[in-house]
Formats: sequence, C-alpha cells, structure tokens
Amino acid sequence: MDDTHRSALMACTLGPGDQAGRAARWKVLTERSLARAARTEHGVSLTFRPDPGVAEELRDLAALERDCCAFAAWSVHEHGAGLTLEVAGDTTDAVAAVRSLFPALT
Repeated sequence: MDDTHRSALMACTLGPGDQAGRAARWKVLTERSLARAARTEHGVSLTFRPDPGVAEELRDLAALERDCCAFAAWSVHEHGAGLTLEVAGDTTDAVAAVRSLFPALT
C-alpha cells in the first residue's frame, strides 16, 4: 500500500462543519470531566470523572468516532474511579494519527 492510500485510510471522514461540532463536544467533555490523559504504547488513554452524563456522552462520542475514524480502536471502560477511553492504532502511522486527535491532552 502506498503512502497516499494509507493516509486516506487514516483520514477522518467528517466534513469541516461536522468536525467543528464534534471537536466542540470533545472540548466540553474534557474541560468538564477529564481527570487524566496519557500517551500509551498504541495511542492515548483518557480517564474521566464519573460526573452526571459523562458515561453517556463518552460512549456516544466513541461510537461516532468509530464510524469516522475507523483506523483506530475506540473502547470505553468503567471502573471505580470513573471511565477510561482507550484509543489505539495498530500501525506506527495509525498510532501517530490517534495521538494527533488529542494533541493538547497528551
């Protein structure tokens, strides 16, 4: 696979207007409830406080991202201290793309 084809596979499929709306939702959620963000070997890990409505919004956003950024695995895990979103890529390029989605956080 050439670099152009690989880049197309790792591109977001949202239009510019949709990207702005999605980014705004992530900003509201992270400003409100993000407790910790870290790079992982394969991408990023974001931990959120279990504030009211956070689980639903996080699951909704992860589901939406699975559709438009299918090059990454998006999983939400509940635990006693809150919720964790793991976003991972399975190639070097995919890991870089995942990390570029959350540049201010990791």
